[in-house]
Amino acid sequence: MTYRSAFVCAIEEQCRRTPNTLAFVNSDDERMTYGELKERSDALACWLSEEKNVTAGVPVVLYGHKSPYMLACMLACAKSGHAYAPIDTVFPATRVAAIVEQIQTKAGATTLINTTSSELEGIPCATVSLEELRGICAQDPASTDVAALCGVNKDDTFYILFTSGSTGEPKGVEILTECVDEFSKWMLDAYTFDDGPRVWFNRTPYSFDVSITDMVCGTVRGDTTFALEKGAETSMSSMFEALSASNATDWVSTPSSVEQCLSDSTFDHSFMPHLKRMLLAGETLRPSTVREVKRRFPGIRVFNGYGPTESTDLVTLCEIDDELLENDLALPIGYPKTGSDLLVLDPDTLERVPDGESGELFIVGETVGRGYWGRPELTDKAFHSCPDAYTHGRRSYRTGDEVNYGPDGRIYFHGRLDLQIKLHGFRIELGDIESQLCASPLVQMACVLPVWRNGAIHHLVACVVPTDLAQERGIALTRKLKARLRENIPAYMVPRSFKYLDDLPLNTNGKADRKVLAQRID
Repeated sequence: MTYRSAFVCAIEEQCRRTPNTLAFVNSDDERMTYGELKERSDALACWLSEEKNVTAGVPVVLYGHKSPYMLACMLACAKSGHAYAPIDTVFPATRVAAIVEQIQTKAGATTLINTTSSELEGIPCATVSLEELRGICAQDPASTDVAALCGVNKDDTFYILFTSGSTGEPKGVEILTECVDEFSKWMLDAYTFDDGPRVWFNRTPYSFDVSITDMVCGTVRGDTTFALEKGAETSMSSMFEALSASNATDWVSTPSSVEQCLSDSTFDHSFMPHLKRMLLAGETLRPSTVREVKRRFPGIRVFNGYGPTESTDLVTLCEIDDELLENDLALPIGYPKTGSDLLVLDPDTLERVPDGESGELFIVGETVGRGYWGRPELTDKAFHSCPDAYTHGRRSYRTGDEVNYGPDGRIYFHGRLDLQIKLHGFRIELGDIESQLCASPLVQMACVLPVWRNGAIHHLVACVVPTDLAQERGIALTRKLKARLRENIPAYMVPRSFKYLDDLPLNTNGKADRKVLAQRID
């Protein structure tokens, strides 16, 4: 018997039950009902299965932002047995090309579907334009039995998300169909409530893992997903106008996104009267943020969650109630996900730490992905380092995060043990930026540091030793370096400020002494 993804089957059921219900709408008023979602995804799935230039079973790259076609393409890939690799428009063309090349190196081929009206240049694979995509999705798939198509199997890769890599090369996380099915089942049990139709606010691009949460919960329940397109993200006034008209009941984002909105005094219950719940994840949630949300939205329920891309987004979740806010202490990231073991081990000995003490978090269970696409050395280090005595044959992931269990069974997060950070919800390897800087002939050495404000990372600063120590070190050099960075990495990774030095202080291991540098930039 052919395996059918529980996640895909649940969406298909909603398409049959409520074909006229709005599945997706964005701030540009691009809409798609569940009936249209089925028609478009069926047509594209048939095309992907029959098109001779599309190699069976290889990943398909989806380029775009918050178009309804992104959702239809994701579902079509699953129905036709292809993993999808979403790439957001925030990525520069060189980064897009690098990701495509990585996929092709291992798979031998790939196809890129462009859901935007912009032309992409320098992409080394077959591409499908938006005009072509619309034509494909408008075709009648009646001649093909969609149910008979070879969909993604339990152990097949469902999607690949590319994240920042410490070597300057993005790394793709492979998430299996089983992972998505297990995550979907847990989220529906742990978070959703049967209180009528919902509108889920989607703040995060599909190429980042937080977006998986609202996509899973919204579509499986038959709810509506509301998303911001580029035009509504360019200014606070445009964003607020879109939010006010959204009728959103459930908000999923990083804490930074909420804090940005809270900076405007009009962001309250009268502005969004239907908002009942907030699920915040992706970075540290501060008590002051939750208090302000609860003050402005009386009766709202606020949830804190945690989970890396490598484990299908969230693996912990808990509601932040008034009792947890009383002492103004660090908030818990939640209780462990059902079906997963969250182990706290000594990072050096890999032995369990005593109850209550801090150590490195290891995730074991069904929502852990396969590894990094085409990167066996990185996969071994992160996915195969948990002792067999703890895994019992299950998949595992070494997070690099320092945590501890509280006496109530909740987990508390204390930061990273390496050079990976979260800035406004985006996962960034500082080594990625440093590699890009050092690739410039104008740079001899570079070290990138986070600048903290009020318990959170505010921005990045680059400490640079120029190749020519006699050259002018001012705005002109900074502009040149920033321009080069923007050609190779997303804008959110470009340091806000640059500090020029004659040399970098080194520690006993001969590496840049980040503690000394941090004192210099304070």
